[in-house]
Amino acid sequence: MAKNISMKETRLVNLPLEIVWELVSDTNRLNRYIGLFPVSFSPFTTGTRQLIRKAKGKAFGFVEVEWEEHVFEWVRGSFYSVERKYTKGPVERVIWKVSLEKVDERVTNMTLTGVFEYRSLIGKIALKKGIIPQLYQTFSYVEDAAATKSQVPTLKEQKSIQVNERLLQDAEHHLKELSLERNLVDSFIRTIRMESDEAVTSIQPYRWAFEHGFTKQQAVRLFLFASETGVLDYEWSLMCPNCRVAKDHASVLKDVKKTVHCDLCGVDFDLDFENYVEMTFHVNGAIRKTNEETFCINGPTNSPHTVGQFRIPPHAITHIPWSSIPKDMQVRLVKYNFKIPFIFQPNMESSQIHLQPDGITEPFLIQSRNISIVNESDEELVVAFEETRWDEFALTAREVTSLQLFRDLLPAEVLAPGMQIGVGKLTILFTDLKDSTQLYERVGDARAYSDVQKHFTSLGSIIRAHEGTIVKTIGDSIMAAFASNIQALYAALEIQSSVSSLNNLLNNPVTIKVGLHEGPVIAVNANGVLDYFGRTVNMAARVQQQSTGGDIVLKKNLFDELDMEESLGTAKEFSTTLHGMDSPIQLVRLTPILDALD
Repeated sequence: MAKNISMKETRLVNLPLEIVWELVSDTNRLNRYIGLFPVSFSPFTTGTRQLIRKAKGKAFGFVEVEWEEHVFEWVRGSFYSVERKYTKGPVERVIWKVSLEKVDERVTNMTLTGVFEYRSLIGKIALKKGIIPQLYQTFSYVEDAAATKSQVPTLKEQKSIQVNERLLQDAEHHLKELSLERNLVDSFIRTIRMESDEAVTSIQPYRWAFEHGFTKQQAVRLFLFASETGVLDYEWSLMCPNCRVAKDHASVLKDVKKTVHCDLCGVDFDLDFENYVEMTFHVNGAIRKTNEETFCINGPTNSPHTVGQFRIPPHAITHIPWSSIPKDMQVRLVKYNFKIPFIFQPNMESSQIHLQPDGITEPFLIQSRNISIVNESDEELVVAFEETRWDEFALTAREVTSLQLFRDLLPAEVLAPGMQIGVGKLTILFTDLKDSTQLYERVGDARAYSDVQKHFTSLGSIIRAHEGTIVKTIGDSIMAAFASNIQALYAALEIQSSVSSLNNLLNNPVTIKVGLHEGPVIAVNANGVLDYFGRTVNMAARVQQQSTGGDIVLKKNLFDELDMEESLGTAKEFSTTLHGMDSPIQLVRLTPILDALD
């Protein structure tokens, strides 16, 4: 018969609650710090009518232990808990909980609670002399962070960082030669040299920019150059649309699969560039050694969009105290992926939902002080309360592949031949030289060709400056793509405003026709180049054909969405039938006011 040991201790921590939560909810980093052993995890399974992972490792380096780990339960900023049932080793069962309570803006109450069941005297000794003292190190982990002021890394982690200073200094010198801002490079080098292993592995450029006070554009440019320089390596994380966790990785786009399986959600899902393929970076191993071992993969930090997660026993009612969040979210039944809206409504006292084998009975759940979840099924179910917006710090394939710098530095990054994958919404810009045939006849092939190339160079620099990319040139036409429709418009306006200066460099003056269209596109490998095709691309080309030169033509609904300042140009609506279309379409001819653009 198993016997047990209980522990509970509360201490004050001189850090704001939000920072303490960020520290303790990163359970992989925490477990490594306090000296727990590395763990290998299986995919999720429901063989026991409970959602578990099987795990194993070697305690103290030689005692083999295996267990079934249940999903974590948590409420963001309040607590998390986990249950482990051991199938091999001297320990029987562990229930562990970390709770936080705000004291004031700078101080947090942290409570550690544990119940430990053991099979034998060896298990009792292992718990009292080893495991429980290690878990108490959670206090030291947070106190170390408070002592360093910057929170990352802790004092203990700082001592273990190993950097090849010669290679890092060479890389720093090279990055500064690339005309990157000195303070940007300095901050980046400090990250590589001084921050925790977690901070230099699976780095999101947008998050790094936010934490270090730079713009997204500065960070992406830096990270792409750092990758080309060899300081960083990158990979493509393939994200599940339901749990939003990376389920696979690809080192290059050619290895990206069309379909990926999620063991937690129990589904196969089709990838797209808009949300499900994310570019992340990690420090190159020659520059800095990092610990690649896994200590935990189930903690709250791995599901940052999940505000709360709970295990609901079969045929039971679970009551959840909830501090309402003034935003609409969703309730999702994990594994089965049934979803209903989680609606914010102030001053609600109570609300309830019923879980059945085939879904959730109610059409929505209202946030309230006391939420009741009724499980009417024969198995334990897991319910997640989630934010619906995607990670604002994710650098998606849609965004990064629409940057000219990406294509310049990584020209080999294309899909596998024959692969087609949705990109989501892009704005496609087409340009053309008006009466280019007459240009060749007037000045001859050589001089006309020289003019066309100079015009390509001029337009290319404008497109790059507005965070777009040239997808391809066709004769004397350009097809460009932008993740932002407003940047596409500003690029188009600058193209027309630059024609006068451009003509001063040419043998013969030119007039440029421009058309824009926005919509979903498909990415393909076209002769070794990442190309886009689909209705949006065809429409953009046909809209451009309506340009008479010196103007910009776009659909009326796109023009209305852009809400352009009247001082930048005059707009005239017109209706026409484009080639290959049966019905007329409403377009806008925008003529820039050149003085306003200078």
